[in-house]
Amino acid sequence: MVDDEVQIEVRDTNSLTSQEMNRIIELFEANYDEADPSYIDKSVDTLKYIALASSSSKLVGFGFGETRIMPLPRLSDTEAVALAGMSCVDPTVRQRGLFAQMALHVLSEGGNVPAERPYLFCGRMAHAVSYRTIAKMSPACVPASGVPLSEWHQETLEAAATAFGVSVDSRTGIVKGSGRPVGYPRLAFEPTEAERELFQNVDRTSGDSLLAIAWLPNAPDGW
Repeated sequence: MVDDEVQIEVRDTNSLTSQEMNRIIELFEANYDEADPSYIDKSVDTLKYIALASSSSKLVGFGFGETRIMPLPRLSDTEAVALAGMSCVDPTVRQRGLFAQMALHVLSEGGNVPAERPYLFCGRMAHAVSYRTIAKMSPACVPASGVPLSEWHQETLEAAATAFGVSVDSRTGIVKGSGRPVGYPRLAFEPTEAERELFQNVDRTSGDSLLAIAWLPNAPDGW
């Protein structure tokens, strides 16, 4: 559980002041090796909201995101699509559920997450730790090790990539980067063999990521 002393507010990214942007970039650079601050600028341009977590007036976390209503391949109605962007949490407040709480706040902003219908959760993953989060949320998460991507999966990956403003290799889910690393989070983790297989062609030195999508709580028939 997030401590009572940690306060979370959601802001429109267009409303961020230069001082707030500097604090966000400082937190990013303090927790990532070779952090590329231009990725923060791109996140501001792409996603409508940011959750800001503070403790005693100190910024201890942030998370970009937005839920849009948009058409998806092979579905007759428009659907809610949750776009989870970069998140960062200060080590002093990790392991307290802050990542999940920020995501809940930022993706709920705007009221587009349906109460009684499934929605599509999407996120770009640079390493196995972030991928595990979405994989645990749904057995229908793709890409997944040993699970061939169907044409429907590939079409939906392309739609999600368009929403993020990037291009994806729909056969693998890999999003090619800018040619330089976004940054390397200072986390100690050991990927499983399945995770190594999934990320083996994700070149983090070039800023690549894996676009993962999952229907919550249940996938449509035939998925």
